[in-house]
Amino acid sequence: MLKIIVADVVPRDLPKPSAKEHFAELVRLIETLGGMTVVKIIQKRGRPSGKTYLGTGKAEEIGKMAKELKADAVVINAILKGSQLFELTQRIPIVIWDRVDLILRIFDRHASTSEAKLQIKRAQLEYDIPKIYGRASTTLFERERGGGVTQRGAGERGIEIEKRHIRRQIKMIDKKLDTIKKSRASQRKHRKRNNLPTIALVGYTNSGKSTLLRALTGKKVLVEDKLFSTLDTRLGALYLQKSQRKTLLADTIGFIENLPPMLIASFMATLEEAKYADLLLHIYDASDKKASKKRQVVRKILKDMGIADKPTLLVANKIDLLKKDEQVEKGLPISAEKKLGLENLITEIEKKI
Repeated sequence: MLKIIVADVVPRDLPKPSAKEHFAELVRLIETLGGMTVVKIIQKRGRPSGKTYLGTGKAEEIGKMAKELKADAVVINAILKGSQLFELTQRIPIVIWDRVDLILRIFDRHASTSEAKLQIKRAQLEYDIPKIYGRASTTLFERERGGGVTQRGAGERGIEIEKRHIRRQIKMIDKKLDTIKKSRASQRKHRKRNNLPTIALVGYTNSGKSTLLRALTGKKVLVEDKLFSTLDTRLGALYLQKSQRKTLLADTIGFIENLPPMLIASFMATLEEAKYADLLLHIYDASDKKASKKRQVVRKILKDMGIADKPTLLVANKIDLLKKDEQVEKGLPISAEKKLGLENLITEIEKKI
């Protein structure tokens, strides 16, 4: 099991309980990867250091701690600039990941199809370009191969050669993904000709979308209590008895806060099912204390995708986990796991379709 030190920078006036909440999702991501958080470091500053994000002193302190604890990696709860990563590698003698690096590693572990693997590879390459810094820089792939700082070519020439190499690889992947997109487009046209509506399940990661797909369609899908367990679009058929017609339900990748646009762009081949769906089911975990904030995150991503105005049903999942005195904030209450409220959900789907 990977031993990981996590670090974050928070405002000086942020209460301690709120500061600790910053780590909750990050720790969950590390657990999903199969790692163990050994130390949580909260650095209170007016703003993050432009040079090292954490501050030079704190970075050196973490470097010593990493040696003493024999940690495998340090995870910074932020999206680092290439220059910041470079400066940190001079002070911390082990692998350093930022939030995106960590998510990409989880994606890589969960990818099962060639399409998902291509999309992850593209995202990794895209994210690596701004991380190339100076003559000594460490890309995600080189860090994963266990290396420290790797010598580059001479100055700017070496950097430009590497950037061109990465861009060539991205173009090759894009060609393969375009072929997949064309195939999906052809399938969608066929469904339209056969008057077969598509309903896309969207929501924050681990909100229960895959469980709902299985409950409504009977499709055998892997359901895990982990973040990002779904990276591919999964389709299942749902027969609407009142209108006597079949629909397709499409499960999509879960969203998360601070997901960079390039990650969304890399997964557009998968997310196109949501883009062209006739109806969206926005699933959220009703038992989550941060449910309201996570709904906002999903709405923002849908807006960024240009589909915020698409017909949508808000679905409050996991009501079986609510305490007796707790009420659903908003949306149609269901439990996909216990199959509660599904008849009402299907009735509402029929009205929308």
